[in-house]
Amino acid sequence: MRTLPGCIPCLVQMAITTAKMGGAKDPELLEAARAAARGLSEADFRRPAPYFSEPILKRVYAIIQNPDPFLKAKSDSNKIGARLADELARPFVNAGNSDKDRVLRGIRAAIAGNVADYAVDPELGGSEEGKIRSAFKLEFSVNDFEAFYEKLLRSKNILFLCDNAGEVAFDRVLIEEFSRLGKKTVVAVKSGPALNDALMADALEVGLDKSPSVSLIATGQSRMGIDLESAGPEFQSAWAGSELVLAKGQANFESLAGVNGKIFFLTLVKCKALEAALGLKKGGAVFMAGKTFNEQFGFID
Repeated sequence: MRTLPGCIPCLVQMAITTAKMGGAKDPELLEAARAAARGLSEADFRRPAPYFSEPILKRVYAIIQNPDPFLKAKSDSNKIGARLADELARPFVNAGNSDKDRVLRGIRAAIAGNVADYAVDPELGGSEEGKIRSAFKLEFSVNDFEAFYEKLLRSKNILFLCDNAGEVAFDRVLIEEFSRLGKKTVVAVKSGPALNDALMADALEVGLDKSPSVSLIATGQSRMGIDLESAGPEFQSAWAGSELVLAKGQANFESLAGVNGKIFFLTLVKCKALEAALGLKKGGAVFMAGKTFNEQFGFID
């Protein structure tokens, strides 16, 4: 998906939020904004907005002299996520009355983990827990679950693209349902810091490596979303070998929408730009097949 005009202020705000998370004061915050604006001034906006996160973030990390300003927030999120996944997500999934119902409940649990996002609101604090608790009842504005489940039953190898730290604990609950169905799942996390996106340390902290039939890999990138052209060889191999891809989060949606039909996107719509372009309500949940995007929203690609 190409960059939308409304993405530009968000990318500048991303730089400011990142600097603020690293303890920067006004002079550094202004310099972070300047670095983002300078980088975007010559950008090729035919690329998706998340593509530009890596060069912008590297400039900000250098300004604040902190290579991972979300480190503590991610660790806090992992602790909260692991506890709430045990308290809420697993009982919710275990109440399912069939394999199909359990997977659907796992999808709902996974989207609940996507609700709290330090990259959007660094002041979440204690409100994160309340937001997650209420998210199991979210309605999907697009719900391609039936197509997903049919594809899941036919697939042996799944590629799961993670989004944020903390929510990976909820992803684990869903991925365990894939294992119950005899599926092998490759779980991909970022290779280096990109806001509060999950790294290998986050996946290990919530026990994703302990899930049956799961392999953990890194994308070879330190950016929001994924750029298939420059992803690492391990990710490229997993992508080619997968029969089904489940991509979590808005950045993965923006990066991969329009690529092909084996992808399913699971995300909340977190910005006005997507709401305006696609007619998907901000704050709403989306479970969309790549085929659906291609047919209904290909004009935005």
